[in-house]
Amino acid sequence: MKRLFPVLFAALVLLRLPSVVQPAGADQGLYAYVGQAIARGEVPYRDAWDQKPPAIHFTYALMYAVWPDDSVVAATDLLVTTAVAALLLLLGRRLTGGRGAGEIAALVFLLLGNPAFGRVGGVWVRAQCETFIALLAVAALLLIAHGLPGRGERARPRAAWLLGAGVLLGLAFLFKYNAAAYLLAAAGTIALLGPLGGPRRGLRSIAGPIAIMGAGAAVPVAVAAAYFVATGAMGDLYAATITYNLQYSGETYGGVLGFVRYLLTFPIIHGKDDSVWLLGGLGCAILLLASLADRARLVAPVWVAAACLSIAVNGGRGLAQYFVQALPLLSLAAGVAAMLAWRASGVITRIVLVVLLAIAIVRVSQFDKLAENAWFDVQHARGVVSRTEYLARFGGRSTDKYSALAVRDLGDYLKAHTAPSDRVFIFGFSGGAYVRAGRVSASRFFWNRPILSGFNEGVPGYGTSGVLRDLQASRPAYVVLQRHDWPAERAKDSADFFLQHPRLGEWLRARYDLAVQNDTYQIWGRRTGAGRP
Repeated sequence: MKRLFPVLFAALVLLRLPSVVQPAGADQGLYAYVGQAIARGEVPYRDAWDQKPPAIHFTYALMYAVWPDDSVVAATDLLVTTAVAALLLLLGRRLTGGRGAGEIAALVFLLLGNPAFGRVGGVWVRAQCETFIALLAVAALLLIAHGLPGRGERARPRAAWLLGAGVLLGLAFLFKYNAAAYLLAAAGTIALLGPLGGPRRGLRSIAGPIAIMGAGAAVPVAVAAAYFVATGAMGDLYAATITYNLQYSGETYGGVLGFVRYLLTFPIIHGKDDSVWLLGGLGCAILLLASLADRARLVAPVWVAAACLSIAVNGGRGLAQYFVQALPLLSLAAGVAAMLAWRASGVITRIVLVVLLAIAIVRVSQFDKLAENAWFDVQHARGVVSRTEYLARFGGRSTDKYSALAVRDLGDYLKAHTAPSDRVFIFGFSGGAYVRAGRVSASRFFWNRPILSGFNEGVPGYGTSGVLRDLQASRPAYVVLQRHDWPAERAKDSADFFLQHPRLGEWLRARYDLAVQNDTYQIWGRRTGAGRP
């Protein structure tokens, strides 16, 4: 295993490498647009409205500053994934005091957590908020494990390590507030690994380490709060990332019982369709039993439980990206449990277990889909498949709100027909077209679900009145209405909503002419001589 592991690790990283040719997904296009707004000196939520907390937007601002191409999304995802796997290796060794658990966890994560098992190569889940949350959570757990004295040590907890872990968890919170669940897991880890079981028993013995970690978590949160207070955007931040998200998440549950039911059932449901959830779930069960002899074995299950809580708080929509944050922690549980079972078993038992698990993995995982998606990426990278044919693979079905090919073509059209100083407005789910064209939205509501859902309708600056005010002030060169994007959820798509709204439709028809209409968009050009309202 010692010699084979580096070969397997490198091979699984290389298996993911062709994905760097993939386009940015729909959500990623929104993050990229806000990132570019930050680069222009604008402020998130005040000037570019999105529901996600601020860390993802500043991360995308940095990503596109380093590499201003959509490929930076998949490339960043690959870098983060490789870093997480390396951290799992170190973490497994730290928690078990030897080799095996970390190696297994890293390989399980790299192979069975590959987004290419998902639809169209996993483009929807790459470099999402949860991708970075996973990295920060695993890194924080590693710092906590190093910050607490090892078995038999009489040293005090290392404050710098715990402070650093807190900073990482504070950053995770700024990617999504539901990541606060990991603070509970961190406190639990201090109780499990810390001095609670030593000579000085009692909660007082762990209060200090927890306070240090909490102080670290407060640092990035305080910095972010100071920034939004200084820029006068704290109210917009609160409305976008708290008020809206409470409404968004609450739409999926019928109440507290609905939330609890989902929290208890979705891990089981995922275990039937995802090998990482299957192996991680089995690992947690084994570690729960093994904790009767050593409570430290509860560490991985506690972090898996925190991940599940974080997922459930996010909402019950079951979107694939929600579950990404749990994959490293499930892999860790699988790795630690596998080593315990291996050491406690004889040769025959080991063979039986390996065969049974291999059969289960093959039955659950769609390796043919993994191979197909990876090979299609390779064919495009080699030039065998054209960019147009390649992009047509990502979205574009009648039930999709996003089409990579349509977004590219729209971006190219707007760039060719406008000047860099012109503003445009896209009423749809195509933020990537702004990025492709290098154009600024005529409204801070550069994507439309907050408007379609009626969020803060009647509040000054929000709703249809807020959008209309922005459009009247900026007079966009083109107004693009997306078709067939939200009908299943809202009974009508964005184009119908806009055109049938009394004030929006009247404003558009009075000043714009329909220039282009295709299966995805209506593109309206400003009429020559149309003055300000």
